[in-house]
Amino acid sequence: MSCQAPGAEEGESQASGRVSGAPGWNAPAQQGIVLPGLGRRCAMSLVPVTAARAMAAADSPSATLRRRDLCSRGIRLAGKMRSDVVDLLDTYVERQGLDASASVAAVEGVPAAAAERWDEQTGTQRLLENLAAYRAFRALLAQMLEEQREQLGEADAALGRALAAVLLQVSAFAYHLEELLQLESRGPPSEEGAGPPPPPHLSLFERKLRGLGVLRELAQWAVRSARDLRQLAKPSLAPSPAESP
Repeated sequence: MSCQAPGAEEGESQASGRVSGAPGWNAPAQQGIVLPGLGRRCAMSLVPVTAARAMAAADSPSATLRRRDLCSRGIRLAGKMRSDVVDLLDTYVERQGLDASASVAAVEGVPAAAAERWDEQTGTQRLLENLAAYRAFRALLAQMLEEQREQLGEADAALGRALAAVLLQVSAFAYHLEELLQLESRGPPSEEGAGPPPPPHLSLFERKLRGLGVLRELAQWAVRSARDLRQLAKPSLAPSPAESP
């Protein structure tokens, strides 16, 4: 049965106005658009308003250009962050009296940058894993900065400034990832209950090694993030609003 009816074009125009909030329209946003004069079967076959808008926005040229712009800027941010973290690693090792080749255990609460079956991940999975990692790094770097101030005070202001600068970049990058998730009609997950566990009771030397491990893993994540965003910028691999993690 055809969904076209006499006056359908006029009805569509009226319905469009009603959806936008015109008087007399009280249907919920998730309900299908019911055009005047159409049967129940046609009305039920229409796409829900919210889903239709999300699909149209995700596929629009402006959304595609916005996604590419965000990915390009994210790649530059990741490259700058990695460069600064590498410089910070050199300074950290020197000021903390550590061996640059020291073996460090995996840091609890930080997802490993290495991923199995990386090429099979969806775009949404990439964004969510990156966001979880940078939220964890944000908390860990804040802990490191606090420990640094307690340990040395103003005696090593240069190291404190470098840590604070990287912390700022990590926070900015996390926000950038949230923007990408919003663009894909998939809002970022809540931070309630998220983040690394409380810092364990460690000796001074153990805290130094833990900080070294955090910075090393952050450098690896900066490399992975740039790679993920390059994949995400490819039209065929961009996540859709309906894509599940």
